[in-house]
Amino acid sequence: MALLLVIVRWVHLWASILLPALFIFESVIVAPFVRNPQETLLPLFLSLHRSTYRFAWAIAQLSWIAWLWLVTASMSGEDMLACINPEALGTVLFVTQFGHLWLMRLVVSLVFGISLWLLARSSRRRSILVNLAWLSLVELVSLAWVGHAAASPGGYGAIHLLGDALHLLTSAFWPGALAPLATFFFVLLKSGQTEALGMAGLVVRRFSTSSLIAVALMALTGLLNSVFLVGNVRALLTTPYGQLLASKLVLFLLMVGFGAWNLLVLKPKLTGDVLTADVVYEEGAIRSPLRNVLLEIGLGTGVILIVGLLGSTPPATFVTR
Repeated sequence: MALLLVIVRWVHLWASILLPALFIFESVIVAPFVRNPQETLLPLFLSLHRSTYRFAWAIAQLSWIAWLWLVTASMSGEDMLACINPEALGTVLFVTQFGHLWLMRLVVSLVFGISLWLLARSSRRRSILVNLAWLSLVELVSLAWVGHAAASPGGYGAIHLLGDALHLLTSAFWPGALAPLATFFFVLLKSGQTEALGMAGLVVRRFSTSSLIAVALMALTGLLNSVFLVGNVRALLTTPYGQLLASKLVLFLLMVGFGAWNLLVLKPKLTGDVLTADVVYEEGAIRSPLRNVLLEIGLGTGVILIVGLLGSTPPATFVTR
C-alpha cells in the first residue's frame, strides 16, 4: 500500500503542476501571438493544448480520489475493499486535516470542471482562462497542507508552510511549463512554415525570463525546506530522507544544466536572422532545444517521483527530535 500511495502522490502532483503550467504558458508566454491573426500555427497548438487541459484535470481527479481511498485504508487498518464504508470515509473526511483539505479541493475541482466546460462554449474565453489559472494554482498550492511542512510546530512552522507553498507555486512555471513548451516546438516542427524559427525565438525569449526567476525561487525555497526537514549536512548524507533529498538535488542540478545549455548556446540560434535561414537550419535550431526540453521533462518526472517518496519518509529533523 505504501508503494501505491507513492505512485498516486507522484501522478497527482504531476497533474496538479501541469494544469496551472498549461494556463500560465498560454496566458503569459503565447498570449501576444493570439492577438495576431496572421499567426496560422496557433489554432493547431491551442487545439492540442486545450485538449490537454481536460486530460490533466481528469487524471488529477482520479488520483485525488485514489489518494483518499489509500489514506482511508491506512487509517482504518482495513483492506482496500472493506475500508469503503460510511464510517471509515466519514472519519477521514470530517475529522482529519487531510479530509477537510480533500473536501475543499473537491469543491475547487468542481468549479474548475464547470469553468472548463464553459471555456469551449463562451465568448469570454480570456476571463475564463484567467479564472482557470487561479483555480489550478489554488489546487496546487493547497498541497502544501498534506506535506511535512503542515506538521512543523510553532511560529517557524508557518514560515516552513509558506516556503513549501511558494515552492509548489514556482513549480508551475518551471519545470511544469516545459511540457507545453515541448508541445509548441513539436507543432512548429510539423508545420514546415518559414516563420517557425521566428516564433520559436520569441517564445523561448519570454519563457527564459520566467524560468530564470522560477529556478532562483525554487532553489531558495528548496534550501528553506531543507533547513527545516534535514537540518545539517550530516543528516543529508546519512538519513534516508536526506539521501532522497540529495538525489533530488542532483536531478535538479542536471535540469538546470540543460536549461543553461538551451539559454546560452541554443537560444541565440533561435533568435537569429529568420530571413536568411533555410528550412534545414530552422529544423535543426528547433530540434536541439526540443531535445533538451524533453530531457528536462524526464529529469523533472524523476524529481516529482522523489517528492512522492519524500512525502512518505520521516524527515531527519522529525526523527531526531
